[in-house]
Amino acid sequence: MPLKLIEKERHTAESKKNEALEYARDRFIESAGKISANMLGMVSKVGGQIYALLFIARNPMSLDEIGNVLKLSKGNISVNVRMLERFGLARKVWVKGTRKDYYEAARDYPRKFLRDFFDRVRGGIEDSLRVINRCKGEFEESAKNCAGEKLEDANFMTSQLLLLEAFYEAASRIFEDFYQGRKVNTDLLRRVILE
Repeated sequence: MPLKLIEKERHTAESKKNEALEYARDRFIESAGKISANMLGMVSKVGGQIYALLFIARNPMSLDEIGNVLKLSKGNISVNVRMLERFGLARKVWVKGTRKDYYEAARDYPRKFLRDFFDRVRGGIEDSLRVINRCKGEFEESAKNCAGEKLEDANFMTSQLLLLEAFYEAASRIFEDFYQGRKVNTDLLRRVILE
């Protein structure tokens, strides 16, 4: 087989491997963007895509390089990179021999995201308990001045809040055990979520 033909076949095989890697990379980036937009709205879809690209990039990337990969305008990339910087998810780095701005991912993002997620859920549980307790007290107080069907309504409302209170208190105990490093009661977790 002639040398030129061998070189062409090798080049074609390498191109197919590169295309497969780029396809896998692009699918990851697209999925990460959707996840970022859906998970508590922490960052936009484009911001999530940029972060995902920076996270899997071996070297820092310029705005132009990010735009070329994501097929987005430099302005859109710039706005989202600034947002990532504000959240502490990306940082500007110096690259020797160039005057362009380069960026890299803050690689502790998954840990930070999970910590923030759990803190938000925990805060939501505590807020819910405060609201439930306040409303329960108001129902109980108003029941003192009710009679007949209105008293039954007040008692029913109070009983419903007691059920909610039990749910949120169990969830609060689970989070407290988790944060304190104690064994999480999986039976309690199962009952809270599934029953």
